[in-house]
Amino acid sequence: MKTRAQELLSTAAKLVGEVEGKEKEIRDIYGGLCHSFPVMVRTCGLCQAVAFSFDKMTPTSGGKSNRNEAHKLLLEHVSKILGFADPATLLKRIREDSASQYMLYTRQVLTSWVYFKRFAVSILKVEDARAAEEAKHD
Repeated sequence: MKTRAQELLSTAAKLVGEVEGKEKEIRDIYGGLCHSFPVMVRTCGLCQAVAFSFDKMTPTSGGKSNRNEAHKLLLEHVSKILGFADPATLLKRIREDSASQYMLYTRQVLTSWVYFKRFAVSILKVEDARAAEEAKHD
Protein backbone atom coordinates (compact mmCIF):
# COMPACT_ATOMS: atom_id res chain seq x y z
CA MET A 1 0.00 0.00 0.00
CA LYS A 2 1.33 3.43 -0.98
CA THR A 3 1.31 6.38 1.37
CA ARG A 4 -0.54 9.52 0.35
CA ALA A 5 2.81 11.25 -0.25
CA GLN A 6 3.89 8.43 -2.58
CA GLU A 7 0.64 8.67 -4.50
CA LEU A 8 0.98 12.45 -4.87
CA LEU A 9 4.60 12.05 -5.97
CA SER A 10 3.63 9.43 -8.55
CA THR A 11 0.72 11.51 -9.86
CA ALA A 12 2.83 14.66 -10.11
CA ALA A 13 5.61 12.80 -11.95
CA LYS A 14 3.10 11.38 -14.43
CA LEU A 15 1.36 14.71 -15.05
CA VAL A 16 4.54 16.78 -15.40
CA GLY A 17 5.98 14.03 -17.59
CA GLU A 18 3.06 14.51 -19.97
CA VAL A 19 3.98 18.19 -20.33
CA GLU A 20 7.54 17.21 -21.30
CA GLY A 21 6.25 16.24 -24.75
CA LYS A 22 4.77 19.70 -25.41
CA GLU A 23 6.60 22.47 -27.24
CA LYS A 24 9.31 24.35 -25.33
CA GLU A 25 7.37 27.57 -24.72
CA ILE A 26 4.44 25.66 -23.20
CA ARG A 27 6.87 23.68 -21.00
CA ASP A 28 8.56 26.89 -19.86
CA ILE A 29 5.29 28.67 -19.07
CA TYR A 30 3.85 25.63 -17.32
CA GLY A 31 7.08 25.17 -15.33
CA GLY A 32 6.91 28.80 -14.25
CA LEU A 33 3.29 28.28 -13.19
CA CYS A 34 4.36 25.27 -11.12
CA HIS A 35 6.61 27.64 -9.18
CA SER A 36 4.20 30.56 -8.90
CA PHE A 37 0.87 28.78 -8.38
CA PRO A 38 1.39 27.87 -4.68
CA VAL A 39 2.42 31.46 -3.98
CA MET A 40 -0.84 32.67 -5.55
CA VAL A 41 -2.80 30.13 -3.50
CA ARG A 42 -1.16 31.30 -0.26
CA THR A 43 -1.53 34.97 -1.16
CA CYS A 44 -5.03 35.11 -2.67
CA GLY A 45 -6.58 31.77 -1.84
CA LEU A 46 -7.27 28.70 -3.94
CA CYS A 47 -10.48 30.06 -5.47
CA GLN A 48 -8.84 33.25 -6.76
CA ALA A 49 -5.75 31.39 -8.02
CA VAL A 50 -7.93 28.92 -9.95
CA ALA A 51 -10.14 31.75 -11.26
CA PHE A 52 -7.01 33.55 -12.49
CA SER A 53 -5.91 30.48 -14.45
CA PHE A 54 -9.42 30.01 -15.85
CA ASP A 55 -9.29 33.60 -17.09
CA LYS A 56 -5.83 33.09 -18.62
CA MET A 57 -6.91 29.79 -20.19
CA THR A 58 -9.62 31.54 -22.20
CA PRO A 59 -8.36 32.55 -25.64
CA THR A 60 -8.39 36.26 -26.41
CA SER A 61 -9.42 37.75 -29.72
CA GLY A 62 -5.97 36.86 -31.07
CA GLY A 63 -6.74 33.15 -30.74
CA LYS A 64 -5.33 30.41 -28.57
CA SER A 65 -1.76 30.88 -27.35
CA ASN A 66 0.83 28.78 -25.58
CA ARG A 67 0.03 30.66 -22.37
CA ASN A 68 -3.62 29.59 -22.69
CA GLU A 69 -2.50 25.99 -23.13
CA ALA A 70 -0.18 26.11 -20.11
CA HIS A 71 -2.97 27.44 -17.87
CA LYS A 72 -5.32 24.77 -19.24
CA LEU A 73 -2.79 22.07 -18.32
CA LEU A 74 -2.39 23.55 -14.84
CA LEU A 75 -6.15 23.46 -14.25
CA GLU A 76 -6.40 19.90 -15.53
CA HIS A 77 -3.66 18.88 -13.11
CA VAL A 78 -5.25 20.67 -10.15
CA SER A 79 -8.50 18.87 -10.99
CA LYS A 80 -6.77 15.50 -11.05
CA ILE A 81 -5.04 16.17 -7.73
CA LEU A 82 -8.40 17.03 -6.15
CA GLY A 83 -10.07 14.01 -7.72
CA PHE A 84 -12.45 15.88 -10.02
CA ALA A 85 -13.21 14.08 -13.26
CA ASP A 86 -14.02 17.25 -15.17
CA PRO A 87 -11.81 20.37 -14.93
CA ALA A 88 -14.82 22.47 -15.99
CA THR A 89 -16.41 21.85 -12.58
CA LEU A 90 -13.26 22.75 -10.63
CA LEU A 91 -14.03 26.41 -9.98
CA LYS A 92 -17.70 25.73 -9.25
CA ARG A 93 -16.84 23.02 -6.70
CA ILE A 94 -14.19 25.14 -4.99
CA ARG A 95 -16.61 28.09 -4.82
CA GLU A 96 -19.64 26.19 -3.59
CA ASP A 97 -18.32 23.49 -1.25
CA SER A 98 -18.16 24.05 2.52
CA ALA A 99 -15.40 26.04 4.18
CA SER A 100 -13.88 22.89 5.68
CA GLN A 101 -13.87 21.22 2.25
CA TYR A 102 -12.27 24.35 0.74
CA MET A 103 -9.54 24.18 3.37
CA LEU A 104 -8.97 20.51 2.52
CA TYR A 105 -8.72 21.33 -1.18
CA THR A 106 -6.18 24.04 -0.40
CA ARG A 107 -4.11 21.71 1.74
CA GLN A 108 -4.18 18.98 -0.93
CA VAL A 109 -3.05 21.38 -3.64
CA LEU A 110 -0.26 22.91 -1.57
CA THR A 111 0.95 19.51 -0.38
CA SER A 112 1.09 18.08 -3.88
CA TRP A 113 2.49 21.20 -5.50
CA VAL A 114 5.84 20.69 -3.80
CA TYR A 115 6.29 17.73 -6.14
CA PHE A 116 5.12 19.68 -9.18
CA LYS A 117 7.73 22.36 -8.43
CA ARG A 118 10.48 19.76 -8.08
CA PHE A 119 9.51 17.99 -11.29
CA ALA A 120 9.31 21.33 -13.12
CA VAL A 121 13.01 21.64 -12.30
CA SER A 122 14.09 18.05 -12.86
CA ILE A 123 11.88 17.07 -15.82
CA LEU A 124 11.07 20.36 -17.54
CA LYS A 125 14.34 22.13 -16.57
CA VAL A 126 12.53 25.28 -15.40
CA GLU A 127 14.27 26.65 -12.30
CA ASP A 128 11.65 29.25 -11.33
CA ALA A 129 9.01 31.57 -12.76
CA ARG A 130 11.50 34.35 -13.53
CA ALA A 131 13.76 31.96 -15.41
CA ALA A 132 10.82 30.84 -17.52
CA GLU A 133 9.94 34.44 -18.38
CA GLU A 134 13.57 35.26 -19.24
CA ALA A 135 13.84 32.18 -21.44
CA LYS A 136 10.68 33.22 -23.24
CA HIS A 137 12.19 36.62 -24.09
CA ASP A 138 15.62 35.32 -25.21
